[in-house]
Amino acid sequence: MCTGILVNLYDPEKSTDCMNKLRQLYFVLQASQTEPCLPRNMIATLVNMVSSMDKDKTKECLLCQQILEELLPRIGEDLGPDFYGGGGHQDPSSISNCMSLYMAQVCIFKHPFLQIHTNVIHFIKIDILSYKIVVKECYDRKTDCVQCSFANEHFCNFQGDTNISFEKIVPLAVKWISTLKEGYTAQRQSFSFLLAVQILHNKLISEENLSTVNSSVSDWLMNTSLYQLPNPYTINPFKKDQNQLVNEIDGTSSRNFFTVLNIGQYYTDDQFLNIFTFSMLYKWIYHCYHCTEETGDRTQSSRVFTVLGNKTVDYCFRLLDQCERSKCLLETINILDIICQIDPSHVPRVFQEVRRLYGRLSTESERVRLLLPILQFFVHHSKAVVHDPQESYTLYFHKLLSQWYQDPAVAFDTVTFIKDNLEVLCHHTNLLSKYFPNIFKILAWNPRGFLSDFLDIIPACMNLSTATEILHLILDLPCVTVALEITDKCRRTEMTVSVDSEPTNSTEAFQNPMYRPMFNFFTRVEGGHGDTINRLSAFHAILKDMSKNPRVIVCSQTVPILLNLWFEVVFKEGSKEMFTELIPTLLERSGLLYDIYEFKVDVKRVLAENLLLLFRKHPSVLIEQAQEIRDFVMSPRNIENRVEFFGNLIWCIGEFATVTYDTRCTADVICRFFETLEALTFELSGMVALSTDETTGFPKILSMLLTAVSKLASRCQDLIPRLIILMTKVAKQQQDGFLDTDSKDALVGRAQELINLLKIPK
Repeated sequence: MCTGILVNLYDPEKSTDCMNKLRQLYFVLQASQTEPCLPRNMIATLVNMVSSMDKDKTKECLLCQQILEELLPRIGEDLGPDFYGGGGHQDPSSISNCMSLYMAQVCIFKHPFLQIHTNVIHFIKIDILSYKIVVKECYDRKTDCVQCSFANEHFCNFQGDTNISFEKIVPLAVKWISTLKEGYTAQRQSFSFLLAVQILHNKLISEENLSTVNSSVSDWLMNTSLYQLPNPYTINPFKKDQNQLVNEIDGTSSRNFFTVLNIGQYYTDDQFLNIFTFSMLYKWIYHCYHCTEETGDRTQSSRVFTVLGNKTVDYCFRLLDQCERSKCLLETINILDIICQIDPSHVPRVFQEVRRLYGRLSTESERVRLLLPILQFFVHHSKAVVHDPQESYTLYFHKLLSQWYQDPAVAFDTVTFIKDNLEVLCHHTNLLSKYFPNIFKILAWNPRGFLSDFLDIIPACMNLSTATEILHLILDLPCVTVALEITDKCRRTEMTVSVDSEPTNSTEAFQNPMYRPMFNFFTRVEGGHGDTINRLSAFHAILKDMSKNPRVIVCSQTVPILLNLWFEVVFKEGSKEMFTELIPTLLERSGLLYDIYEFKVDVKRVLAENLLLLFRKHPSVLIEQAQEIRDFVMSPRNIENRVEFFGNLIWCIGEFATVTYDTRCTADVICRFFETLEALTFELSGMVALSTDETTGFPKILSMLLTAVSKLASRCQDLIPRLIILMTKVAKQQQDGFLDTDSKDALVGRAQELINLLKIPK
C-alpha cells in the first residue's frame, strides 16, 4: 500500500488511485490495535506533503495530515528534515502548515500525563489556536525565517507555564477579533481560542477584553450582509450578475437582518461568521457569566454583557419568528435563559415570548424535547413575573413523559433537568413525590444508562408518605420493565387472545381483564394509589416467561444498589414510627420477589443485612410489632429460601427482647416470645433429625434458635426449667437423627453448652 502511494503520489493521472490508497491507509491505521509501523521514506513523504500544502493537491495534503496525526508521536529521525527545520532555513508557511503535527508531537513528549488528562483535547485545541496567533503575528511583523522558527521553538517549550503564555496571546486574539483587516478566518479562530481559554482558564481574560469581544460578537450577529454570495463556480461574461437576497424559511426574500435560519445557495464570509458565532454564543455567555459571578459582583456581569445581551435578545426573538427547526429553537431558549439570568431587566419582555412559544409547542407532542428548556426557563424566572408553572410541569411529567420515556434524547434531557433542579423540584413543587412512578419508567427502560443519575434522584422523591411505595417500586422494578416491554409490544402488534381461557404467558395476561389492572398499576403515572397489589405472587408467576429478557435482567441487577440507597436514606431521615410500619413490609416482601434466582439472592441478602441495622437503630420496634414478628417466625415455611433473613430476625428477638432497650419488655412479653420460639424449636428439631439434607438451612436456624431461647430464659428465671427440658430433648433428637456427624456434634454440643451455662448459679 505504501509503495503504491509513493509511486502515484506525484503522478497527476493517477491521483484518484492514490487518494483511494491514502484512504485505505488511514482506515487501517485507525482500526489498528498495535503500534503502527511505516517505512521512514513514507513518513518523510507525508511530512513533506503537509509542510508544502500544495494547492493543486489540497485533498491529498489534508489526508496526509490525518494519517500523520495517527502516527505521532515518533522520534525525530523518523519524521525527516521537513518536520523540524534547522539552521534558520525553514519557511514560515511550513511551520504554519505543520502546527497541528507539532502539537501532536510536543504535547505527548513534553507532558506524558496529558495522555490520561481528561481535558487533553481542550488543551491541544487551545495550544493549536494560540500557535496560529504566534505565527500570524510573525507574518504581520514580516518576521524572517529565523525569527519564525524561534517562535515555533518558543511555542514548543512554553508548555510548562500555560497561563503565562496565554496571558501574552490573549490580547493578540482580542485585537484580531476587533480588527476587520485581519479577515473572517482569523476572527473565527480567535473567538474559538478565547472561548477555550475562558472554559479552562477563566481568570485570564480581563473585563476590558470581555467588553471588546462582546461588542464584536454583537456586530457579527446584527450587521451581517443580507445578500447571497454569487456562484463562485460559474463565470458568464455576457451577463452581469445581480446579488440576490437570502431567503426566509418559507422562500420569500428576507428584509430583516440575517440569522442562522436564512437560506441561500452560497454564503458570504460574514454570513458564515454569523452562523459560527451563534453556535458558540451560549457557551461563551455561560462561561463568561459564571466567571464574573464567582467574583460576587452581579453589576459587573450586567455591565459587561449590556450590549451583547440586548443584541442577543433581539437576535433570538427574530429566530423565534422564523423557527421551524427544533435544534435551533432549543439553543435559542437556552441563550435567552442565560441572558435573563445575567440581566433580569430582560425577563418581562422575554417571558411573554417564551410563554407564547410554550402555548404553541404544548399542542405538538412530537416536539416534546423543546418543552424542557422552556420548563427550565420557568424554573429560573417564574417568580420574577409571578407565574405559576405547575400546569406546565403537570403536562410534561404526567402526559408527555408517559408517551416518550422510551426516546433516549427525551429520557436524557428529562433526567438532566431533574438533576439540575433537584432542590427547586424537591422543596417548591410536588413533582418528584407525585410523578415518581412515571420518572422511574426511564430507569426501568434504560437501567444501565441512568443508574448513577437515579442515585441522586431517588432521595429527593422520598418523604414520609412516599417512602414505602418507593420501596415496593424498587423491589418490583423488574416487573415494571416487563410491563413496559409487554405494553410496547402489544401496541406495535395487533394480537387476538381469548379472554375466556387462563393466560399462559405475559402477553396473553396483558390481554386478559383479570391481569390488565396489574399491568396498569405497574405502569401508573402518579404515586399515592397504593403501595402494592393483591395477588402479586400470581402476577410474578404469569410474567415468568420474561425472566430471561436482557433488559429485565439488567434492571434486576440495579435493584440491590437502589435498595441499599433507600435504606441509607431511611436510616438517616426516617422516624421510629416509619420503621415500625416498615417491619410488616419487610416480612412480606422478603418472600415475594420476581423469580430471577440471582435477583432474589441479592435482594434477600440486602434485606437481611438492613433488618439487623433497623433493630439496632430502633430496638423498641420489636415490641411495637411483636405480634407480626411472632406470627412470622411461627411457621417453618418462612425459612425456605430466606435463611439469612429469618436467622437475623431470630437473633434480633434474642438480642433486643429485654428491658434494657424498652421498659415495655416485661416478663409477660418475654414469655410470649419464648413460647413462640420454643414451639418452633421443637418442630424444627424433629424436621432436622429426620432429614439428611443440610442445604435447607434448617440446622443453622436451629442453632440460632437455641441461642435465642437461652437469652430469653436468662431474663426470666421461671423459664429456665422449660429451657433445660427443651435443650435435652433437642440434644437427644439430634443424637438419634440422620445428619452427618459434624452437624450432629455441633448441635448436640451447642445444646449441652447452653444447659451448663444456665445451671451456673447467679
